[in-house]
Formats: sequence, structure tokens, C-alpha cells
Amino acid sequence: MSKKAENAKTFGALLAQAWENTPSFIISNDDYIYCLFPLDETNENWKEASLTFPDASIEQNEIDSTQAIALLIEELKVLPTYGAESIVTTKPKLDQAASRLAEFTE
Repeated sequence: MSKKAENAKTFGALLAQAWENTPSFIISNDDYIYCLFPLDETNENWKEASLTFPDASIEQNEIDSTQAIALLIEELKVLPTYGAESIVTTKPKLDQAASRLAEFTE
């Protein structure tokens, strides 16, 4: 399996985990897919992850809730560049974002 395919598979699992956890924040735009979600019920530990196009580079970090809020604010600052429609709020939009990972596994 290529490194791009491995990254896409890893990120696909993170994307599914983000969708299942509340609260979570997912963005999908032409340049990257980003997710931020809690790792436990206390909402003290969070996972931040992104997959960048077209090279399929992946970044992921475990952070605390204060860092999560700061990172969310940073993502919201760039939102006007991509538009509010880049926020993933429905299952069809999640499926659309996840389908973009397939280009690295084919």
C-alpha cells in the first residue's frame, strides 16, 4: 500500500470517529479536510487532524481543550476564504468528503 493510500485510510478512520463524537468540527474544501473532536466524555482531550490535497500528507495531534478552542478559532478565521458550505454538517456532506479519499487508494 502506498503512503498516500495509508494516509487516506488513516484519515478516513479519523473522519468517521469525528462524525461519531460530539461536539466535533469538520471542514472539507479544495485544499484539505480537517477535523477536530473530543477523545473522551470529559471533553478535556481532543484530536486534531488534517489531510492535505493533492499530496495526501496527514497531520494529527492530541491536544487539550484550550488548544482545541484556539485551533477552532483559527479555522473559523479562514472560513471566509472557502465559504460556510465547506463545513460538514450532514451525512451526505460527510460521505462526499470521505469519497475524496478514494483518489489516493485507487
